[in-house]
Amino acid sequence: MTVVRIGEQERERRSSLLQRRATPLTVVLVVAAIAALRLWVVETVIVDGHSMADALEPGDRVLVVKVLPLERLDVVVLRDPSAGTPAIKRLVGMPGDTISMAPYVVREGDRIVALGTQLYVDGEPQDEPYATSVVPVSMPPIQMGDDEYFVTGDNRDASIDSRRYGPITGQDIIGVGVVVIYPLTRMRLIRRPSALQE
Repeated sequence: MTVVRIGEQERERRSSLLQRRATPLTVVLVVAAIAALRLWVVETVIVDGHSMADALEPGDRVLVVKVLPLERLDVVVLRDPSAGTPAIKRLVGMPGDTISMAPYVVREGDRIVALGTQLYVDGEPQDEPYATSVVPVSMPPIQMGDDEYFVTGDNRDASIDSRRYGPITGQDIIGVGVVVIYPLTRMRLIRRPSALQE
């Protein structure tokens, strides 16, 4: 029973969104929107392995955006051609590039010491502050086709990547890693090359 004082109007109470009863159509629309978002726009992956250390560690949960245009040095999630499973790597070679690698050597007095591997793109040595490598590797020049990309792990000595299975296609790439969302202590943006230039 509603009590109303004489001369006063009863105030209409607005029911909150949580108090309203969800209709089956509303539930279906919300579920469809979430499924579409996950299918075509975003996804999360959990890093398993050490191939991207120190940028990404095992157990890091990464938000992947599927609709971003690819940029050189993006961290990408792809279907690993050698295992058929998702993998996370760094995109170092774009369509049309010529990629090669040679031992990185320094001169110490009269001796030459090999300190890992140097990446070359179109014959130019690349500065790779994100990459670690102890084992020297040589790889002859490989020309990327119109829809071919070359990917490597940041931890080159612990990564199975395009050096083993060759270039991948754009269809193999699921999306671009943009943020570590878990664990909270490692939450941070994964800076894209265009953001680093600003």
